[in-house]
Amino acid sequence: MMEVTEEQRRRAEANRLAALEKRKRAAELADSRPWKLSRCPSIPCPKPVEPRAPPVSPFRVVLEICSADEFSAAPEPIQGSSFPGEAECLRIIENCVLSVVPFQPTLSQSGRMISVFKLLDYDLVSRCIKKLAVVELQEIPYTTRLVVKKFSQSVGIRWTPCMEGHHSEEQVDELLVKLPKTLRDSLLPFQLEGVRFALQRGGRCLIADEMGLGKTIQVVASSSYSLSMQLHYSR
Repeated sequence: MMEVTEEQRRRAEANRLAALEKRKRAAELADSRPWKLSRCPSIPCPKPVEPRAPPVSPFRVVLEICSADEFSAAPEPIQGSSFPGEAECLRIIENCVLSVVPFQPTLSQSGRMISVFKLLDYDLVSRCIKKLAVVELQEIPYTTRLVVKKFSQSVGIRWTPCMEGHHSEEQVDELLVKLPKTLRDSLLPFQLEGVRFALQRGGRCLIADEMGLGKTIQVVASSSYSLSMQLHYSR
């Protein structure tokens, strides 16, 4: 075994003391410096790739008059194209027109999903829908809109007979009283209004209610006046 000389022992002790001194100075230097928070470098995150919406199949939008001051927009399929569905079609229409006119989705009497707009907003709505590349627009003829506009302006004005065979409102009230009581009592309010409309015009009118709303009973009630007049003059 090799013995450690006195010289080697002194060098080892000197190295140990030097290391201790160096560690002490480093600790004192660290205590004298204030702690600072360093900002970690930002790592850019990759942007998520948004899934593209599948292309919408083309569909047709049919505009129709539904009242004296309103019209409807009804989506319909185009032959040869898959139909996106009424709800999806109305959503597309809503996104297109909602910024300019109110959007009112509803169900028609036949159960179809439609949207109803004011007739005064027809030009705005039609222009918006025409901008949709997937829509084939079927508009209301201008002459039809013109007739409805004139008719809507006359709504609420008192009826005035203007042709031979027409009856005033007072005369119509008298004629309605002469109807058979059983027939008169079976008429619903809107059917009675239809009979009144027909009697005002001497029976020369078109009753165009949808199926099941009682056109027949309105015609029977309106025709009973003509029949009674024929029986009266045949005596």
